[in-house]
Amino acid sequence: MKLIERYIFKRALAFSAGSLAALVLIVWIVQVLQRLDIVRTSATAAGNILWIALMLMPDLAAGVLPFAILIGSIQALNSLNADSERAVIAAAGGSRKVIAKPILILGFIGAAIVLFNSNVVGPAASSAFQNGIRAINADAISLFLRPGRFERVQDGLVMSIDEARGPNVRGLFLSDTRDPALDLTYFAREATIIEREGQSYLVLDDGQLHRKTVADGAVSIIEFQTYAFDLANLRPVETGDWIRMSERSTRDLLNPDPNDRVFQLHPNQFAEELAQRRTDWLYTLAFTLWALIIAGHPRTNRQGPGPAMGVGLAGALALKALGFVSLSLVSGDVRYVWVVYSLPVAAILFDLWLVWRNVNVTELKLVRMISAGLYTLSVRIMRMLPTAAFEGRTPGA
Repeated sequence: MKLIERYIFKRALAFSAGSLAALVLIVWIVQVLQRLDIVRTSATAAGNILWIALMLMPDLAAGVLPFAILIGSIQALNSLNADSERAVIAAAGGSRKVIAKPILILGFIGAAIVLFNSNVVGPAASSAFQNGIRAINADAISLFLRPGRFERVQDGLVMSIDEARGPNVRGLFLSDTRDPALDLTYFAREATIIEREGQSYLVLDDGQLHRKTVADGAVSIIEFQTYAFDLANLRPVETGDWIRMSERSTRDLLNPDPNDRVFQLHPNQFAEELAQRRTDWLYTLAFTLWALIIAGHPRTNRQGPGPAMGVGLAGALALKALGFVSLSLVSGDVRYVWVVYSLPVAAILFDLWLVWRNVNVTELKLVRMISAGLYTLSVRIMRMLPTAAFEGRTPGA
């Protein structure tokens, strides 16, 4: 890269890294706080919570990385305009390639990181996280539950045992009220914590399930010989699904075992997970190109940054929302998988067309009208505040 390209790349990288750190920290704290109830069960859990929480980082970072690059790129390009550097580059005959090349390099690096995480690091971290939760819950049941006492293991989940001998439990009672529409109560003569495929599960033997519908109070009783619970969240293992989709390797998704009961009953889940891993990185490229379209044009200081950040985030959020919707369609009908692949590809092609046509989206009439309307609304709101001191400025300044 040339000197000016390295300068732009460093600024975009610095802004993106700062945005990534802030976004990951916010989401990570929220996720950790949601799971703090597991530390109440044992001192071991409190010691391992940091390691378990760190296993959330890869997926969280990969999830927000495209947005971090978008925000960082727009900030870097806006700063070039604010310092009149972008105008000087244009006046000196610098082509758009000088501006676009470092931003695109950053986008490709981010896309490679997301692709590697989706197919290698992410599944391994997800498996380690779930196994950590399973180990903590297994310790809570076998070591820390006291016979004859009712203990709240999680919010809405109460357990009691008659006797515990290592991984074997006699006389287990479990009340599950986490679903506001349904109360579940399990009784079992015996329960055993078993290891299967490197993961821990609680298997109930010779018991009953009492289901009560909260709306009408109807109660149904189901007797069972064997009932399995996933110790990661203490929910029943459905249809023999011992391993979550997020924990499966990409190789397993590409070549599933024909005898796998989950694959036999829910093959669409394999297609959905595989499509997500194959397309996540494309959104990084789409967001990078979108940042160039939104903030890559030279502006004067009188024009100001305008609605670049707002338009950039709005477009990115809309595209990502459509991506989530398309993924949900695949679980119902695998034929919709083409939508999952075509959506980011179409966005990239559309962005390339806008770049080729040199379209300045922020100067479009509709965008200017929306920006002016929001500015007027903000002025009225600020004037309604009793202590607001407001100095009027022109829209977009």
